Amino acid sequence: MEKILSIIIPSYNSKPFLAKCLDSLLCECTDRLDIIVVNDGSTDGCEQIAEEYIAKYPASISLINKENGGHGSGINVGSEKAVGKYLKVLDADDWFLTENIPQFIKALENTDADVVLTPHHTINISNGEVKSWRCFPPQFDRIYTMDEVMSQWKNFDRSLTFHGITYRTDFYKTEGIKLSEKVFYEDHEYATFPCSKAKSILPLDLFIYEYRIGDVTQSVSAENQLRRIGHTETVLKRMTAEGKSFTGAAALYCAKKTHLLLLSFLVTSLLCDKNRKAGRKRADEMMDFMDKEYHEVYEMSKKHCKILKTLNRLHIGLTGYNKILNSKLYNKVRHNKSFD
Repeated sequence: MEKILSIIIPSYNSKPFLAKCLDSLLCECTDRLDIIVVNDGSTDGCEQIAEEYIAKYPASISLINKENGGHGSGINVGSEKAVGKYLKVLDADDWFLTENIPQFIKALENTDADVVLTPHHTINISNGEVKSWRCFPPQFDRIYTMDEVMSQWKNFDRSLTFHGITYRTDFYKTEGIKLSEKVFYEDHEYATFPCSKAKSILPLDLFIYEYRIGDVTQSVSAENQLRRIGHTETVLKRMTAEGKSFTGAAALYCAKKTHLLLLSFLVTSLLCDKNRKAGRKRADEMMDFMDKEYHEVYEMSKKHCKILKTLNRLHIGLTGYNKILNSKLYNKVRHNKSFD
């Protein structure tokens, strides 16, 4: 049976979550899936859970055991082994919407697009809030070029993410790069460099990925983003080095994605660091670097930086900032579409 979708599951000490993740992939077309669990040097025995599922579904699920190298190394190793027509990464503490997988497989069978985009949900485990993250193309189920996507960025940007992107495997293996290893936030590289080279992008109006948030132990928590601010800096500098080599729509895409990561860096530095002076110094140093090395991104970001530094001096933190971003007035001014 031809494998249509390879699902790479980087797994590090994911024992509490892995069974739910794998259960979500069991459906009427599991035999069309190539599910690769990459055990990244776990110490909690989560690989035993994978082995139990392999015993039941040996034709669909496999396990790679490796030394710890970080999330990016798991994707690097898994993508080398992928045999499906398309590939998608699923973190071990997240899951897929099982009922939508058959329709997704059918759509992937009937296209050769370099990139397929799908909407996703975030599920906040601390308060139960579920949010929809969609794209708004003029028409679903038709192919777009990167030029078209960049000419209407706000219609597509919310699905041009780690959680929204599915790559044609041959395309990814040809155009992808080895992701940074032993750092967090390399998923920005994954959603940037291969995608920037896409000649054909297919948006689907079909939710697939369920993204679990709200856990203080996650890399995306404010506390961990501040503690690992050096990781974000490392990825930013790699994106700067790689992005400057692109031209046309690909260059604009890379610049936009680098700008978004830079904003995350600035928010963390200016609004999450209790040492506000140190946060301003870190932000200024990064902006000076961008001004010299990636001036286009600097120009995109300087107004935002000025606003964030004002909030920093007013002692407005992340909570106050998020209230502003979620306000109806702000979204009306920014012409942001409702996701629901």
